[in-house]
Amino acid sequence: MSENNSDAAPTTPGDVAQWMLSVIEEQGEMSQNNAYYQINKQFGVGFTTVSNSGSPTIKGSVLNAFKEISKDTVIWERGDKKWRKREFYDLPGRQQY
Repeated sequence: MSENNSDAAPTTPGDVAQWMLSVIEEQGEMSQNNAYYQINKQFGVGFTTVSNSGSPTIKGSVLNAFKEISKDTVIWERGDKKWRKREFYDLPGRQQY
């Protein structure tokens, strides 16, 4: 799934989102920073950016694809800046505090 592999179809935001989901399913969670660095390493810098405040971020196209495929199974812990598997005790909605 590397962008640099000329024999394969170009990597899409959906491919990156699917990779994120598979990591969370396997490991239980993923921090934003880890996602940023791993995406850059595996898929190239075209799927990440740096915010105006200097924070590493994942591009909106990837996040939108990720939200779509994980809306019922993954939540975002705002304070810890990480995604994790949804648990029975989580409140409704995507974002937890």
